Amino acid sequence: MAINFDKFVEWAESRFSDVIVKGNEIHLNSIFSDDTKHHLWCNPTGGKKSRDFGVYHCWKTDQKGSLVKLVQLVDKCSREEALSTLLGYQTIAQLEKKLDEFFNDQSEVIEEPKQKSGLQLPYGSNLISDLGTNNWFRKHAEDYLSRRKIPIDGLYVCMEQPYKFRIVIPYYGRDGRLIYWNSRHISPKAKLRYLGPPKECGVGKEDVIYMAGNWPQKGKTLYLCEGEFNAISLKLCELSAAACGGKNMSEKQAIMLSDYKVVICLDRDKAGSQGSAKMMNMLSLSKNINSNDKLMFVRPPEQYNDWNEMYIEVGAVILNAWIKQKQKAVDFLAPHGMSGDILGFL
Repeated sequence: MAINFDKFVEWAESRFSDVIVKGNEIHLNSIFSDDTKHHLWCNPTGGKKSRDFGVYHCWKTDQKGSLVKLVQLVDKCSREEALSTLLGYQTIAQLEKKLDEFFNDQSEVIEEPKQKSGLQLPYGSNLISDLGTNNWFRKHAEDYLSRRKIPIDGLYVCMEQPYKFRIVIPYYGRDGRLIYWNSRHISPKAKLRYLGPPKECGVGKEDVIYMAGNWPQKGKTLYLCEGEFNAISLKLCELSAAACGGKNMSEKQAIMLSDYKVVICLDRDKAGSQGSAKMMNMLSLSKNINSNDKLMFVRPPEQYNDWNEMYIEVGAVILNAWIKQKQKAVDFLAPHGMSGDILGFL
């Protein structure tokens, strides 16, 4: 497992007064002797034999070992803490500390956004189902959605700029009020596929969670996707599903999800894998992870990039069965705080 070179240099510079970097090597004054001539040589790549966790060698005392051990000796810390320093990830203890700091900085409890004055659907938006069957916009919106096997119920189409030719997806809070919306261009050639409200509305996608259908009761299992259409696809498979609007998760979103048993369901691609790892860490901030309440994750099979693709191909029954069978618990004791199934895609 390769040590993060920059992380080690950053650590060394914070612990030693005089650091010399020469190619792959970092030269330090040895901690094993009275040294002023940089006898301690460190190599994060592992040297000629490419050893895991890098190597150090004191040429004055012939002391040798891994860089993990060196960090443990200097910082007087555990192996896990040393690994977090050198590999650039956070331990559960560090994440819990960050959570405490986050809550202590809050002047009030974070709640889901209320409807802002002026927050409304784009001008020219109409429920697709309210338009006449011969309406040009309805026909094209229905055609696009039918290819993705998404029903038109509750979805809008905009007939005016700047959101013209876009399907508008409203976000509703627990009380049923509009809290946000997103829009998807009907044309596959559009340069900007998704477009949300202007910043002036006061709410961004990092402030909200899209819930496909009604918000479930606290404590229920919730399948978390990237996009709204993936969440709708899982809802059509009789699963409670939500979307966080992408591969990243904010602290506010993590807190909103802390009342649920979350199953992370991001896309199959590498970015989805990286996003899954980040979300696992973020969600661990907002809940006490124990043997009875574990974070879960599941990914589409290799031939599908996302859940909507799979839903189109195999239908609701098979997709539901796949998710129920393949979802796995996150192992926070594994390297990086996640299971090897996720690590294999990074």
